Amino acid sequence: MRVLTGKTVIAALAVVALSLMSVPAAHADSMSFNLTSNNLGLSGSAGTVLITDTATDQVTVTITMNAGYSLKLPGGDIAFNGPSGLTAGSVSGVQGTAGMIGFTGMSFQQFFTDKNISQFGNFSFDFANVKGAPKGVVSADTFTFVLSASGLKADQFTGVAVHFCTASGGGCGPQTGFASNGTPSPVPEPGTLSLLGTGLVGLAGLARKKLRG
Repeated sequence: MRVLTGKTVIAALAVVALSLMSVPAAHADSMSFNLTSNNLGLSGSAGTVLITDTATDQVTVTITMNAGYSLKLPGGDIAFNGPSGLTAGSVSGVQGTAGMIGFTGMSFQQFFTDKNISQFGNFSFDFANVKGAPKGVVSADTFTFVLSASGLKADQFTGVAVHFCTASGGGCGPQTGFASNGTPSPVPEPGTLSLLGTGLVGLAGLARKKLRG
């Protein structure tokens, strides 16, 4: 068995610290929700919902459906638990893709509070019935929009639910259902990783000083 020397430990600490500090600084905290539960009895994940701080009082919601699934648009629902103060007018910048087609200028035609979403219970806010996609496009592989409200932050979100289709692309079908998350996963800030790297650099320096003393 190889015994690590003090110099080896110091070098290893320095490498780890520098790698963490090399992560580029970014603007945001994010919450990632994996859509692992659904009411169709399907195994695996239907997709992910990423909610990211993008400005003061503003988050961007990015829904990415996995292969074999798409987000239902007309008649569909995107529901949230956790934050407060959302209204029908909180939404802007709605856009999506279906296969190779990208489209913008869509809007939610309905808004509900305290709405029951299948077996997943009541959700505080439900944005529903997306209109404005190109003719013939009734579902999306990716979908993005901005939510704005006083004091709104990504880490306030605790649960999501979406109306989905069991086919990729813009044609929906053959089945539709609802998918929701288990436990949300916070996405670490690059800034936090940099602080950890700085701490490891300091630790390596102290270790080197002790060995020389």
